Amino acid sequence: MNKISLTYFSLLVLLCFTSCEEILLVDDISKKEVILTAPADNAALSTTGVTLSWETVESADQYHLQIATPHFDAPLQIVLDTIITKNSYTQQLNIGKYEWRVKAVNSGYESLYFKRNFEILNNDDFQNNTVILLTPGNNLTTKTALQKLSWSAIIGATNYQLQILDESNTLIKEQNTEATVINYTFDEGKYTWKVRASNGTDQTLYTSRSILVDTKAPNTPTPSNPANASTTTNTSINFQWSRTPIAGSTEKDSLYVYTESALTNLNFKDKATSPYNKTLTTGTYYWFLKSFDEAGNESSRSTVFSFTVN
Repeated sequence: MNKISLTYFSLLVLLCFTSCEEILLVDDISKKEVILTAPADNAALSTTGVTLSWETVESADQYHLQIATPHFDAPLQIVLDTIITKNSYTQQLNIGKYEWRVKAVNSGYESLYFKRNFEILNNDDFQNNTVILLTPGNNLTTKTALQKLSWSAIIGATNYQLQILDESNTLIKEQNTEATVINYTFDEGKYTWKVRASNGTDQTLYTSRSILVDTKAPNTPTPSNPANASTTTNTSINFQWSRTPIAGSTEKDSLYVYTESALTNLNFKDKATSPYNKTLTTGTYYWFLKSFDEAGNESSRSTVFSFTVN
């Protein structure tokens, strides 16, 4: 066997060993059962909003969910084919007969499909539908005031009612619309927005989400220790600074330490809370701070201080 062939063979063996080793580290779920919980098999429903649910499978990372009409043996249409991490899913479906199935999946294995049938007879129980909110995501913290509020359409709905409430639960906006998207510019603060559907006679319950809008940059930190142009023989440096917090999203400080005045050779950068200790070797250092918040705002750079460790 020549050198090239030997190298190629060695790589194949290594790849095979690595792949096999990775699979061995993953639990085999191929024989596990996905226990479907709702709707019951052959259920007859009077609402177009159907929530499919099943028990979680240990060691499964995802679930492959499919819905066919009228069944998978001879489908007229695959209505839904999706992979999700949760163990429930809500879908709007027209009146008709359906079959749904779920299998559990992880990085090395997958179970068999487990399936059930149901039929939607009518939409008489319109009020039992659930409005699925799409954007923005729940509990979003953002510096973008203009947001696209959107939700999935409900079959049979003639309009939707949107409400926006502030942190004290005061209603600040209410709007009826036939659309499923509204652009809205939030003021600074925390809000709840919620939507319900109406068919002219009945209304669904509200579905709600929260959002925190923070457009203000944190205050710039003020360094205090080690004092500017100071000298010390102690290699354990106690960095100290102050900053007045601003109401809104969570704020954090970052400490930057360089070994030259041009601030191009970064010695270290740490997220830190004052006071903050760091052991350094002898030399001259230059340091400053910046503050960031969860919404993505950042402060200006603080004054640059220097100190020398002898």
